Amino acid sequence: MKNIVFKSYCFLSILMLSSCTDDFLTIEPETRVSTETFWTTQADAELGVNGCYDSLQPDSYYGFDMFVLGDVRSDNCFAGGDNPSNFEINEFNVRATNGIVTRFWQQLYRAIGRTNIAISRISGMDETLFTNGKKQALLGEAYFLRGLHYFYLVQLFGDVPLPLTATEDIAPELIFIPRQKEQVVYNQIVKDLRTAITFLEGKNQDPGRATVAAAEGILAKVQLTQKRYDEVIRLTTSLQTRGFGLLDNYDELFDQKNKFNNEVLFAVRYSNGQEDGNVFPELILPPPYASFEFTKFNTPTPDSQQVFTNNDLRRESAIKEQDEAMYVFKWRNGSAFDSDDYTIVLRYADVLLMRAEALNFTNATEDAITIINRIRKRAGLDDYNGAMSREAVDKAILEERRVELLYEGHRWFDLKRKGFTVAREALEKGKGLLIEKFEMLLPIPQVERDKNELLTQNPGY
Repeated sequence: MKNIVFKSYCFLSILMLSSCTDDFLTIEPETRVSTETFWTTQADAELGVNGCYDSLQPDSYYGFDMFVLGDVRSDNCFAGGDNPSNFEINEFNVRATNGIVTRFWQQLYRAIGRTNIAISRISGMDETLFTNGKKQALLGEAYFLRGLHYFYLVQLFGDVPLPLTATEDIAPELIFIPRQKEQVVYNQIVKDLRTAITFLEGKNQDPGRATVAAAEGILAKVQLTQKRYDEVIRLTTSLQTRGFGLLDNYDELFDQKNKFNNEVLFAVRYSNGQEDGNVFPELILPPPYASFEFTKFNTPTPDSQQVFTNNDLRRESAIKEQDEAMYVFKWRNGSAFDSDDYTIVLRYADVLLMRAEALNFTNATEDAITIINRIRKRAGLDDYNGAMSREAVDKAILEERRVELLYEGHRWFDLKRKGFTVAREALEKGKGLLIEKFEMLLPIPQVERDKNELLTQNPGY
């Protein structure tokens, strides 16, 4: 997906949104494709959107950091490895200078910059340049990706800057902007994803790209985070009509010969040998699944290993035991940091459990239990039987989400959605950590505040 032409054009306008430095401002790209010579054909627009997908791949996003922030920041994983920034996140001792936090923030704003450019330029292109509704489809993909990026930012940082336009001018008033309130950001995320649903209906079917199902699924998660349960039910009802289901064999989800299957709604695509490889599998797997032997990252906590009952079929798919050590096993091929293992972002079991959570909070607890039992049946587990309170079912759903989606980067976001008390209890039990309420958000990176005096810091940092 990496495209040199696209990158040459976007180099200045993307990076200045959040990661420009004084030195950078004096540099002109050696090759720059102007607006007049790019964004003039459907092929240009397709290359531009491909560049937007490329933003998902680096180790500063789905190549590594998402799993540090999603699992190491939870009771699922220890940091492992030898990176001090990872240890800070693992121990909830994060400073505003933390390298992982800083590069994640910068990468997401680079990614947002790309989507803003794509939306602006494609919107301005004449409809006659496109065939078969391709203009709307490409716009839908860009809106989907922008909504996804902002969803992670607002959950991790709270109030964040909200640039929505293509910025090709380095005037300070255009690139140095203040944070917007969480609800303003959430409102924009909902708007972007609803636009994506409208534009993508009847278009893409490839789960390696944005589809209407992926947009509905991520929007359902956004609405669940905001406790808008009726909306979650409406969206998941629609998703039930789109042909997805649970695979009979849980392990097949992670069999890379079966990368895109009937359960995957959206995944980050990688290909080896083209500088598009996935580095994450090599960082977590032991030989012979990995090419190199070193201290691995994202190592399973004993607490996470104990979530499986004796007959749970999911354990062998999630954890590999080797030489008395435990490793995450949902990726299978290290390939010397150049793996073609895809990374699943959203799958149907996640959708079902979101639906169960919403049903439980709208006086349909028995229906929620039925959904949980569907997930448990595939894992070889007995049904929940008998009357259960709403509180007991909510706790069961959170635990089922942990087991079903273990090590897939969801745990911290689930704990945060459930609130400080639940997160604190989980971290104390799972890692012996006593976290403070302010630590539910990450610090705004100091390097960004040094450049932009309008960026306030989160309390406690």
